[in-house]
Amino acid sequence: MSARPATRRSPANPAAGRPEAPASARVRDFASPAAGYAIEWDVRPVYDFLFSLAKEEDSPEDLPEADRTWRTEARAALVADLGDAADEGFASGMAVHIAAVAVERPELRTVDAFLDTVGSLPTADLVQSILSDFARDPDLGELVERASAGDADAMAALRETMPEHKAGFQALLADPDGAHRRIVRILRAWATPFATIEPRISAILQRDHALRAADRGTLSDAELIERTTGGIRWLPEVGIRRVVLAPSYFSRPYNFLLAGDDWRFFGYPVADDALEAEDRLAPPPAVVRLHRALGDETRLRILKLLSGHDLYLTEIAQQLELSKPTISHHLALLRAAGLVTIVEEGSVTYYSLRRDRIETASTDLAQFLVS
Repeated sequence: MSARPATRRSPANPAAGRPEAPASARVRDFASPAAGYAIEWDVRPVYDFLFSLAKEEDSPEDLPEADRTWRTEARAALVADLGDAADEGFASGMAVHIAAVAVERPELRTVDAFLDTVGSLPTADLVQSILSDFARDPDLGELVERASAGDADAMAALRETMPEHKAGFQALLADPDGAHRRIVRILRAWATPFATIEPRISAILQRDHALRAADRGTLSDAELIERTTGGIRWLPEVGIRRVVLAPSYFSRPYNFLLAGDDWRFFGYPVADDALEAEDRLAPPPAVVRLHRALGDETRLRILKLLSGHDLYLTEIAQQLELSKPTISHHLALLRAAGLVTIVEEGSVTYYSLRRDRIETASTDLAQFLVS
């Protein structure tokens, strides 16, 4: 698992015990320990500092050209300065997982304070934070716990489970102290270019937070999470005390999800209205995302499957005879367009069709053309 637009993996036997299509309202058992969570809004720029460094498989199509250029040029300069070591910053999602350090320390209000803390943390604590999301995997939990405590055998075993392309995690487990030094070096180098855009990014994050004031005052917790993330229906889990919603510019159009022992983090994409419009002829990003998502045969086939009933990722991949990473990519684009809802229930994730969005698809295009 890694920071991702799609979330938890499906169980080994997805057909067994698959839930029926969820109703519009779900019962919350207030007698359960799962009921005791609180939603926190975290509007710090430190997440975009890290997310802007991470390299996703897909190009950041929702970013304006100027910021795509900034990102490309800043990364090239970083590689020129640091050489191969820079790959650990954005080649395998390492930078996104470092965000767990910030989630666990809400008092770190600035990028400089965050950097000082990452630099002074005991290496074991840094490793534990970075691996916190992997610890939720029932097959890896014990290994992660032992590896975080410095168990060399557990680190070697955990490396065996990591795909080769996860170079940053492989390096972290092979040489934690050396990886810690390289991470600090990379982050301090990235802070220089990020400082040139940080005030503008911070203003976007603050605008997004202000735009959601009405939602915070009127929606239930479950509705608020689903509305804010654009379609992730999270169901309470035993032991979870904090649900952190953090607006992000550089995650657009995806959500970046992380998890810890008692918290869940949603780095959600800022709303289109939080951005500064520069071109009156430019179509709304939501319209572009919608028609981009619909302009692909595989994605249309996925929607047709989901029109019948909810499905796990594995089930969709099996029916379309495609790999799970390929289906995950398509589902991420469909979710970003508002066409699919992700339902998270503990370690289980399944997908639902958002029929209301299908019905309003042509309306959005018409409003843009005649406005």
